[in-house]
Amino acid sequence: MADGYAMSPRPLLGLALTAVVLAQLSCASADVTPAPPSMPAERMGLPPEYRIFYDSLHGYGDWVLIQPIGYVFRPDVNFITWRPYEDGYWAPSDVYGWTWISAEPFGWATYHYGQWFHDRYYEWVWAPGPDWAPAWVTWQVTDDYVGWSPILAPGPSDGDINGGLWSYVPLGMLGNTALPSHIVHDRDLGGRVQSARPIVNLVERGGVLINRGPSFELIERYTGTLPRVKIEPQTPAPASSPSAGGTTVSKSPKGAQKAPASPAVESTRRAAEEAARATRGQVQSGGAPPQSVAVLRAPARPGNPKGGRPNPWQRQLEASGKQIAADSTAR
Repeated sequence: MADGYAMSPRPLLGLALTAVVLAQLSCASADVTPAPPSMPAERMGLPPEYRIFYDSLHGYGDWVLIQPIGYVFRPDVNFITWRPYEDGYWAPSDVYGWTWISAEPFGWATYHYGQWFHDRYYEWVWAPGPDWAPAWVTWQVTDDYVGWSPILAPGPSDGDINGGLWSYVPLGMLGNTALPSHIVHDRDLGGRVQSARPIVNLVERGGVLINRGPSFELIERYTGTLPRVKIEPQTPAPASSPSAGGTTVSKSPKGAQKAPASPAVESTRRAAEEAARATRGQVQSGGAPPQSVAVLRAPARPGNPKGGRPNPWQRQLEASGKQIAADSTAR
């Protein structure tokens, strides 16, 4: 064009390439399969042995990263008034000693596997572990009160925890299901906690070292004969799946839809909520525990991942130089 100007070939080339790419995408769109949702970072960050806890506790709290511990579970509770091992009761078992029965749907995991930690920022968090125990607590006793505390890793002092680290009830209330309404803390007892004596009553059950807690004879001085409770281990059978893929889409406790879960996970969640409701009724009614209590276990025993935390009682036993006779009682 004599009176015009020549257009640069670069814009034309760019337009042509864009058209080709769009055409290819358009032609291929019918054959594209959406990528499956990726695994949440929190679940991926847990050892495979512990992912059953991530799946089963969905909706009851969040998983947060705290170094060097790793991903830990933070329950959805009011941390101003809440602490572990207070919403439920202690059941006296001839086999296991004092066994914690929780009124919380996450309690089957967080009070019988793993370990609690207290973080200055996140407050109470729980790290999974491989071994089931009647509870992972330490015990102590004064002249008229018995106390327990989660086994904590070194770090927080009693002053970091509102009210103090320990929970106490009068000795005569330890075997009563109305336990929560009688709990007091260090600040409530004042100087009496200075005379508290530790209780270490170690036995081995199914290859796991546990602390049975206070002797029944001590508590019976205040209560009379304690009816023993038979602890019935419960491993829920996988529910029938309506889908060919073997998974179901469930709702979280808050009603939000979550990713498909396996039948084993769904069955575990259902059993945990039923057990928590039953315990809630027993706590409200008060009195002696029932003759037998079903205690939920993980669908499969979690393995101990490489570098996992050792049994805290094993460390104490080795330090003391004492010997505990092995016991093959099935867990």
